[in-house]
Amino acid sequence: MLYSLWKYKLLLILIIIFFICSIICQIIPGVILSHLLVETENMAATQNRPLKQCRLKYINCCQLNGRVVNTGVFVDRFIRKLSFAGISLSRINHLAGQMMMLSILVIGIGVCRCLSAGGTLFQIIPYYVISILELYLYFTLSGAVDVAGRKEALKTELTDYLENHLMPRLQETMQEENRKNGQKAENSLAGEDEPPQEESRMDLSQIRRDELEDLLRELIG
Repeated sequence: MLYSLWKYKLLLILIIIFFICSIICQIIPGVILSHLLVETENMAATQNRPLKQCRLKYINCCQLNGRVVNTGVFVDRFIRKLSFAGISLSRINHLAGQMMMLSILVIGIGVCRCLSAGGTLFQIIPYYVISILELYLYFTLSGAVDVAGRKEALKTELTDYLENHLMPRLQETMQEENRKNGQKAENSLAGEDEPPQEESRMDLSQIRRDELEDLLRELIG
């Protein structure tokens, strides 16, 4: 029964390669998203580069716009841009299904070649067994990895941190900045000397000055 498999070794190798690639393309996004979820539990002290960049970009967007940006849209864009080796996680996840379909396609080619060579139903049974096992393992792993669920959980955690922890600090600093700008304008109209520029445009102490300086040095370096 296994003779038909060994007879077409090239097809068997292709089946195995495509199946392994399919499994890898499922594992990579799952592992990355799982690691990000763990790091979001302590966003203020995380050393994860994508999360640190997400936090810094959010602060910069609020500074440039002069108001708090739409957090949900910002987080969605951040998650879509997550990548591995220059390939987005969404595309890698889609490649998993494509690799699986290629493996099943090669199995079908093997069945056709076996039948065209005069093979019997008993001889093509191994191909059906392999296809069933591959599909079972693929969908089992897909359910265990749950890329869509982890993306949603990551979105929830990031949105919660940015809206409930970081946003209030940004609002306070922007309000303080507007108040100081108003006072400066009044002093200028009254002909008074402007107060010395002892403070920066934003009170970085309220949004973890040391943390932002580390991020800026990392990006510049």
